[in-house]
Amino acid sequence: MTRLTRFYLDNSIFFNCFFLWYFLLSILIFFFPKEEAFLLFNSAHHPFLDYFFTVVTLFGDGLFVVLVGLVYFFFRSRKLGIAVVATYIGSGLICSLLKRTFQTYRPGFSLQDHPDFHSVPWLSLAQHNAFPSGHSTSAFALATALALFGKDIRLALIALLLACLTGYSRVYLGQHYWDDVWFGTMLGMGFSCCYYLVFTYFRENSVSIRTFSPPSFRI
Repeated sequence: MTRLTRFYLDNSIFFNCFFLWYFLLSILIFFFPKEEAFLLFNSAHHPFLDYFFTVVTLFGDGLFVVLVGLVYFFFRSRKLGIAVVATYIGSGLICSLLKRTFQTYRPGFSLQDHPDFHSVPWLSLAQHNAFPSGHSTSAFALATALALFGKDIRLALIALLLACLTGYSRVYLGQHYWDDVWFGTMLGMGFSCCYYLVFTYFRENSVSIRTFSPPSFRI
């Protein structure tokens, strides 16, 4: 418990902002019907926001996340670069497994003919494998990795804001329901936290990969 308490206190600003976002999402999930909560935000659109969220949603795109990891690896911090890529791959694998397990429909399948449904013509509208949101998972995994390993609170809060906007963009662009974003948010953040705790445990206890190697014998 002491380790977890210290972990929270060292990153309290980031976590408090995250929990505020998650609390607001939870209200939408548990107190509003699924399609009603989606249409409430998806139907509020503007031409400028169409382009804005088309760009913002790339923060959760796999190619962008890997690019960020490579930039950090070669130019700033190898540890942070590896963390960004590792958390993206790990959370992404879990997300893909869940998508194929639940196989839920996206808003474009059920609500495309609804008069209030909004989408942008330059993005293809996916129909299946909605839960959870992959972009939300990747965006929050990236933001959390930057917060925990980067130790720059300004960068962490900017990344968190972009992650929240990415989650919102998935609803605005008609790609996901709020529950897809809700779970993807926790999956990305949770995986990065677990990765950080395991990493720091191994480092603090001087455990290396050689510890798990079989002993060598000479005859």
